[in-house]
Amino acid sequence: MLRNTSIIITFFLVFFLVPQIASSQKQDTIGALDNLSGLKAYFDIKADSAAKVEKRLVWINDMYEQMSQKGFKASFIIGFRSQASFFVIRQDEDIDEEDIPAKRKIEKWLKHFAVLGIPIEQCGLSAELYDIEPQDFLPEITVIKNGYMSMIKYQNKGYAYVPM
Repeated sequence: MLRNTSIIITFFLVFFLVPQIASSQKQDTIGALDNLSGLKAYFDIKADSAAKVEKRLVWINDMYEQMSQKGFKASFIIGFRSQASFFVIRQDEDIDEEDIPAKRKIEKWLKHFAVLGIPIEQCGLSAELYDIEPQDFLPEITVIKNGYMSMIKYQNKGYAYVPM
């Protein structure tokens, strides 16, 4: 009888109590923001494929939604530079055929962020480096002369720098 009781207790602990303890110990990353009413971040996107750029935009959107759900004001800036510049232009001829579906998703994300009022910038230095004319970028994007100066400006205004 004692053995059966031990088995029942062990079963209860393994299948009911241990998972409850483990799940209660999961960290809510938003908890790290206690005593803050908002969050300011500059996302520096310089990924080298359309799929990577698109994934980073999904992550930014997820963060924005998490912040909003928790009642925080999210103030985000999205900046593009380096090879990511090729995936935020109007034409498709400078990218590989397999990147085009992800590029279409990027275009939709940029429209979404523009509706949310999130500024989207393109580094003019990168555009110049890759021979991309300012008018070639998607309409949601503001081409700025120097993306490094913009990052510095926003950091001095309290925005966290998030390399992507």
